[in-house]
Amino acid sequence: MRRSTGKRLWAGVCGALLAAAVLSGCAKSDSAPKDTTAQAVTGEATQAAAKMEDKAGEQAAASAAYPEKEIQCIVTAAAGGGTDAMARAVCTPLEKTLGKAIVIINNGSASGLVGMGDISQAAADGYTLGVFSNTDVANFVYGASECDFTTDDFTYIAGLNTTGDILVLKKGSDMKNLDDFVSKAKEKPGELTIALPSAIQNLSLDLMNEKMGIVTTGVVYEGGNKVLADLLGGHIEAGILSAKFISQAQEQDLTVLGIMLGDRLGTFPDISTFSEQGYDIVNPAVRMLVGPKGLPESVVNVLVENLKQGYEGEIKESVSNIDEEPALLTGADLDAFLKEDFAMREAMLKK
Repeated sequence: MRRSTGKRLWAGVCGALLAAAVLSGCAKSDSAPKDTTAQAVTGEATQAAAKMEDKAGEQAAASAAYPEKEIQCIVTAAAGGGTDAMARAVCTPLEKTLGKAIVIINNGSASGLVGMGDISQAAADGYTLGVFSNTDVANFVYGASECDFTTDDFTYIAGLNTTGDILVLKKGSDMKNLDDFVSKAKEKPGELTIALPSAIQNLSLDLMNEKMGIVTTGVVYEGGNKVLADLLGGHIEAGILSAKFISQAQEQDLTVLGIMLGDRLGTFPDISTFSEQGYDIVNPAVRMLVGPKGLPESVVNVLVENLKQGYEGEIKESVSNIDEEPALLTGADLDAFLKEDFAMREAMLKK
């Protein structure tokens, strides 16, 4: 059997395509000419406008009845973690006021990348929502080499809480305060090791090193519980943890040097910010209720109004019970926060 070379095969394909194009052109030339009179054009425009109006009416009617069935909420983390706890603390009371069940689906595959992709590709009808943080999505979009979505591929419905990373010293440390920490880091550049619960905290470490004018070495662990265990055992000099570990750190007499927020947390008013100690280190983490891009405004409004109701009562209490700071952020305020926050993270992560 005679084999065809690549060039010969490609020539055959091109010839077939050309023949198809010629035949298509002939077929078109034999067909009746299209009516291009002003009357015909006007009629087509009227029909198009009517279709758009009908579609808008259908969307409005569907949104007015929202929700008509259960809602799926994709949590981009495994069950039992902080993001999962936040999603459940909000969604359990929220489903009562909405009148429909909210089913939590945990998808922490690839550190949440898969779950975020699923949210971005879901139908924009309000029946697939998600919970992740500003830090999570920014780290993938600006820090990952391969990411199939951007920060613009989501509808940001509401910020649910405000938290930030803290810097904690090991048990029995000879350092007593932030001045001691900075002095020791400057004495031995690169030798002071800092435990990180995940690679996400590298941004907090970079901010800290930059603003304090020091060089420290981060060691990535598998979760905050392991960082806390090594701090209690005195196996590493210091660690960066999320604010949810403040209670445990204080109960174990560990020194918390500061929190990376612009203001102190209302739930832990005794923990100083780094800013008030002279270092402009602000790295807020806001877990958000989100949907795919293009979520109807009326659906967003239904969710926001029910969230506002909950944050005056049961949701606020539920979030506080998991040692998180309840902070509802919506509309223009949320948009302004994300615009500034994403710009900061893009600049840091693309350095």
